Formats: sequence, C-alpha cells, structure tokens
Amino acid sequence: MVKFITFALFSILIFSLFGCSDSDSENKGSIITPMLLLPADNDISGWVSFGSYEEANDYNSLYDIIGIDAQVYIDNGFLSGVFQQYIDSAGKGTIDIRIYDHGNEANASMTYSRIGSGIGIPWGGAGREARIDKTIVASYIIEFWQKNFFVQVIIDEKTDEALNIAKQFASYISKRIG
Repeated sequence: MVKFITFALFSILIFSLFGCSDSDSENKGSIITPMLLLPADNDISGWVSFGSYEEANDYNSLYDIIGIDAQVYIDNGFLSGVFQQYIDSAGKGTIDIRIYDHGNEANASMTYSRIGSGIGIPWGGAGREARIDKTIVASYIIEFWQKNFFVQVIIDEKTDEALNIAKQFASYISKRIG
C-alpha cells in the first residue's frame, strides 16, 4: 500500500511538473508563421489575392520590400514577414496585408508603439491593441499587435465601406492568431 501511495504521489508530481493537456498536445509541432495567417481567396467575401506574396526573413529582404522603414522592425526583433495584396472581385479596390513576426509579445508591442503616427484612433476589433489611422488622404491603415505578431492592413480607399472591409481583414487575421 505504501508503494502504491508513493507511486501515485510521484505520478501526480511528474504530471503536474511536465503537464499534458489536450491543447498542449494539439499545439505541439504547429508553428504559426505569418504566411499561414493570410486569408485565402474569398475568405473575406469578394476579395482575392493579387500577384504572389512576398516574404522577408532578414534585414536585406525586408529592406527590399519596405525600404528604410525596415530598421524599426529589425531593431525590435523582426524574424520574418509576409506581404500580400488583395483586390475586390470587381477590380476596383486594393488592400495590402503586412504581417510581421517579432518572436515575442514584448517585441511586437514595441514595434506597434514605435510605428504609429501618434494620432491613430484606438479600435477594439483586433489584437491586444489596435488603432485606425485616418490621417492619410486616400486610405485607411489598421495596425495591431497580438502575441508575437505586428499586423498592418492598408486599404486604398477612404469610404466607410472600405474601412469596414479593412476591419474584416484585421479581425480575420486576429482570430487566426488566436
């Protein structure tokens, strides 16, 4: 009986130290990359990818895609990023999605803080923290950070309908991040 109790206590100790839950076993081996967060064609109704996505995995490739702004991302732990443009089925509007992996929450949050213009309007529809920048004459930019990701959704039209589409993209990506 003493051996059984000792074994049971030892098993409980080991189980509690190393744990095993359904969510742990489901998540092992599944790494979320920026590319996996991109919406597929028509995930946002009427919007399809336009051209090939671009990826960046270091300073040079990031600089080739976004130019001098790359330094802010690199300074804040940039690991990888994906960039994809979408068009609506009528071919009238475009939206750019930029998803950056910064390795951890602190780096993603710092990027969010350093990138903003300071006059974005807080928005609660995506991520841990999100804002809508309405200051650009002909477009809206939604930016948010969640987990280790910093995300930008840029739509080239300045209407209420366009803003709602940008919000749909941002919310969709945020849900995929989890």
